[in-house]
Amino acid sequence: MKNKDVFDKISAKIDSYYNDIVKIQTELSAIPALGPENDGEGEAKKADYIKTILKELQFDEIEEINAPDSRVPCGYRPNILAKIKGRSSAKTIWCLTHMDVVPPGELKQWDTDPYKVVHKDGRLYGRGVEDNQQGMVATLMAIKALREEGVLPEYDIGLALVADEETGNQYGLKYVLDNNKDAFRDTDLILVPDSGLEDGTMIEVAEKSILWVCFRTIGKQAHGSRPGMGNNAHRAAAHLITKLDSLYSIFDHSDPVFAPPTSTFEPTKKEANVPNVNTIPGEDVFYMDCRILPKYTVEEVEVKIQKIVKEIENEFGVHIETSSPQRESAAPPTPVNAPVVRALSTALMEVTG
Repeated sequence: MKNKDVFDKISAKIDSYYNDIVKIQTELSAIPALGPENDGEGEAKKADYIKTILKELQFDEIEEINAPDSRVPCGYRPNILAKIKGRSSAKTIWCLTHMDVVPPGELKQWDTDPYKVVHKDGRLYGRGVEDNQQGMVATLMAIKALREEGVLPEYDIGLALVADEETGNQYGLKYVLDNNKDAFRDTDLILVPDSGLEDGTMIEVAEKSILWVCFRTIGKQAHGSRPGMGNNAHRAAAHLITKLDSLYSIFDHSDPVFAPPTSTFEPTKKEANVPNVNTIPGEDVFYMDCRILPKYTVEEVEVKIQKIVKEIENEFGVHIETSSPQRESAAPPTPVNAPVVRALSTALMEVTG
């Protein structure tokens, strides 16, 4: 550590922000930043709140890169790049966080209103407090401490706040990269505080590919008392779900770099079919979330899924349509000896032991 006295001073200052952290987290969670795919209005209101904090902290640069999106009331999805200047601008130390959140799911599974933060026993409970507000607020408090203590960082520090991370990045990081080629440089170090372990013993250097699949099973509707006159799409879809479990044994490679170490294939969302009990559904729709180790290609998994789909179609005489709401092959892993990994490893060791 170059200057332990400076670090101790900054660390103590951050510790004094406990109430500020609770307040900001509470106010952020009170603004539901859901994408339109999840029946939300996007991130604009949350971005407006964050910009007031950035201005209070006197960031030297604040750039807005808004991605047009006619599905939300304001017509755009906000992305913000903010910087404070250091002694040198040869590189920027970026912290990349996202403003959108996932929906709270079934409200009856919550003990409290997910958008009203509960502060209990030194913990915060509410939608978004971890994913991804913890990284965002931690960065803001670090910069607040630097400002208040008059400490000039060695290099520029940047905060990238993006939209649409939870539903594919098309209006978020992808849009920023496509429309601002100079946003990030090869010399920059980029930290993404989106996942980790409390004791700091994991640095994520690789991600799995992602494949979301929608299965639409089409049979023939009939009265519940006359099943022979129809073809139950719901039954066929249920058999399809259980048969898709075989993906776990087909793509069974394990890699300890990842957590969990295997590919995952989980049925998730289920759309409503018929509204009454005594009708056999002629259509049934469910979704699957697949996270695939880089050892396998997305195409390999898709081929196997289609083989299973055909087996169910032949067995039950239904037609099954598939589509992919999200499909992204994994980026190359960050080398474990990359400068950003070495710097973060050193910092974690010095701070946590």
